[in-house]
Amino acid sequence: MNHSHHDDDFEDDYYDEEDLPPSKSSRKRAMEALQQLGKRLTELKADQLTQLPLTDRLHEAIHTYNKIGSHEAKRRQLQFIGKLMRDVDEEEVRSFLDKFDLGSVQKAAEHHRLERWRESLISEGDQAVTEFMNQYPNTEAQHLRQLIRAAQKDMTENKNRGAAKKLYRYLKEVVDDA
Repeated sequence: MNHSHHDDDFEDDYYDEEDLPPSKSSRKRAMEALQQLGKRLTELKADQLTQLPLTDRLHEAIHTYNKIGSHEAKRRQLQFIGKLMRDVDEEEVRSFLDKFDLGSVQKAAEHHRLERWRESLISEGDQAVTEFMNQYPNTEAQHLRQLIRAAQKDMTENKNRGAAKKLYRYLKEVVDDA
């Protein structure tokens, strides 16, 4: 019996790529990706976390992570979170996180817009007040002017009594109500 004869039915690509178990390095990359996703979850506020489709164990693990002080313990807890992340729908979690990110980009843009309004109201006076009131007719003119005067006084006296902050809060209130 000659075993050296090549069997033509046996094809070289007998083992398809998909049939092979994932390589150790690709498993490691997948775990690191889940850990990174888990790390992003630890940075969310509690009310954002409740909106995500996470298991109770994962919620608990994230809560624990945020209470840990030690760097090494945090690292181990993050590995545990990464392991628990295997049980969640990664795409669903990513899409939630993308929505939160978009929300924070929009919030940052609104914050900068309000800061610019505040600066121009303090430095330019009446012209800026007129422009603001044209854009936001729901503004109480007298209240706005009082807040501006207080902020200007704080600036000229080089004191911080919170007037600029009060002005900002009022502008935010007016813009949010518009």
